[in-house]
Amino acid sequence: MTYSSHARRDAPHDQSDRSGRDNYHVAVSSRRTSSGTVPTLKVTRLSDARVIYPFQGHADMPFFESAQAAELFAQTYGLKLVDGDIAVPE
Repeated sequence: MTYSSHARRDAPHDQSDRSGRDNYHVAVSSRRTSSGTVPTLKVTRLSDARVIYPFQGHADMPFFESAQAAELFAQTYGLKLVDGDIAVPE
């Protein structure tokens, strides 16, 4: 499942007109394991295609009972990462 507040990626856009959360793509999913369901997350800054998450040395995601709970966690965590990058970009 992918969450994004910007228009479809295949449409031509001027990268300079994106600001705030519209400048990020948050891709959320989950996968089943023998121990439970694990969220998967990828956060990309669109203006420079920099991957914000996952990064080297990131902590493992926790296990959840359902895919819906795992994806909600990943979405919430992803938006926190976006807000943090907006506040203090690398």
